[in-house]
Amino acid sequence: MSTPNGLLSFVRIPSASRGKVNNKLIVILAVLFWTTGCGTAEPMKDIAKVSYTSDAGTILPELQWHEQIVITKNKVSLARNGRTADTRINAGSWEIPVDAQKIAALFEQLAKVDCTTIKRVEPDDVPDGGGAESYTIAYARGKECSLMYDPGTTYTNGDVLVKPISLFIQSLTLPADAASRRLPTP
Repeated sequence: MSTPNGLLSFVRIPSASRGKVNNKLIVILAVLFWTTGCGTAEPMKDIAKVSYTSDAGTILPELQWHEQIVITKNKVSLARNGRTADTRINAGSWEIPVDAQKIAALFEQLAKVDCTTIKRVEPDDVPDGGGAESYTIAYARGKECSLMYDPGTTYTNGDVLVKPISLFIQSLTLPADAASRRLPTP
């Protein structure tokens, strides 16, 4: 059984105090929601995956590639393909063995990155050709922090994101059949 205030009937509140209690109750509930994560806690710290992509620049079509390395909490994978039917690119998909603690250390380091401090700097004169790279952190709540390095593009403070990812990727040992980006010459 409830009272007009919505409180259980065993709670007796004098009518003159009801407004004060309702205000106190609202404040208490607001504090509880805020401290239990319903407020604006740090939503972009739980990383779901990290991606690095690389695309060839202006070279012969049969030598152009698209490559993506995806790092999740459990594994690292590489996917590579060529751009034409007569490609000379060693295309395929591979899982790269890596220690889970190494991945956890990378994610911990990247969780400290404040993407709002990273600013894209466009070149005054975009160069012809050149490859493209991108670095993306995908967060558990669906948000992303992406740096797209098109020819001539730089980022202010971009190293805080790029450097840890690059060092991690450089430390990987690719499977023997994935090590070479190009197929052997016939």
